[in-house]
Amino acid sequence: MKNRLQLKIQNHQSFLERKNDDRPLVGCIRGWENLSRYTDDTESFFPIGAVNIHDLSCDRFLPMYQEYAATLDEPDDWIRTLEPLPFFPWTEAAMGCPIRYTGKNFWSEPLIDLSSANDNKKLLDIMQRIPETSQPWLEKYDEFLDFLIEHFGDRHAIGQSILRGPLDMAAAAFGDENLVYQFFDHAELVRNFLAIATQVFLSFIAVQHERLQTLNDGQVIGTYYLWTPGKNIRLQEDAMSLLSPELYREFVHPLDRQIASSAEYTLFHLHATGLHLLDFILQNEGIKIVQVSKDEGVQLENILGHLQKIQAAKKCLLLKGRFDRQELELIKTRLDSRGLGVQAIVLNAEEAKEVIAALV
Repeated sequence: MKNRLQLKIQNHQSFLERKNDDRPLVGCIRGWENLSRYTDDTESFFPIGAVNIHDLSCDRFLPMYQEYAATLDEPDDWIRTLEPLPFFPWTEAAMGCPIRYTGKNFWSEPLIDLSSANDNKKLLDIMQRIPETSQPWLEKYDEFLDFLIEHFGDRHAIGQSILRGPLDMAAAAFGDENLVYQFFDHAELVRNFLAIATQVFLSFIAVQHERLQTLNDGQVIGTYYLWTPGKNIRLQEDAMSLLSPELYREFVHPLDRQIASSAEYTLFHLHATGLHLLDFILQNEGIKIVQVSKDEGVQLENILGHLQKIQAAKKCLLLKGRFDRQELELIKTRLDSRGLGVQAIVLNAEEAKEVIAALV
């Protein structure tokens, strides 16, 4: 008789092959990946102000991980993971962005504003040194992976942290609004920055693929709890909301294709604000799973056509968000259960029961 984990893996395999024709994969989670999900006392959690890499000692976070790990064994379809500080801006830090702790969360600050020719020269100097200056952050990420494997790897899957893609790194480095102007004012500089950012992202992935243990000859996607029969990547480019189709096609699409082809299974994380570029995501052969987050204020009915388009392209679809009863009915009746997964954001166990009853 198969144990619960083996049954979950079997169901995930059916999901990836789009053969789960009886129902979608379903589970409920308590909230988004911010620091308050892991601790109730964020202000005393870490020194407020500029972050020094040496303050990110693994032992400092052990009590947090122990408390959180105790909540992971849920009787739903997902295989929950622990990740290296999922609330920390790893790739932005590796690109040289200053990181601050506000007392609520960790945030990156712009690297440079490019308001003068002098700033251009500074940025070129910074870019030349990124392969060297990013190394301590890669080593710290590696250290956290080893720490999680040592303390929790015998009981829980360890997955990729939230690593933001090259476009998001550029938005962090230049500032969201300023980035758009740079595509026109300093196109080659931005192109070179994005190329370096891609290599930094892939360096994090290389560390991850080297360190992570296999589970039934596969791995679990961090924060999305999906097992894949091989190595995987979670990729996001939230700043695509700022770009026209022409800018994304020229500057970013080739890089996202390069990243997505670096593992057997790539999950691409999308918000409704990025759905105007959905065609490019569907054209990216390396992307096997499209994850769409239904943020507060977004009505499922308004994005239903996009979700159906994802399914028509034979991509797996993973939905995440808060859903009311009407939206749960739409998911059940208007979306194909094959290759469909739902991660519902709930406030309590009663809500979780209602979601599962509506979809299973």
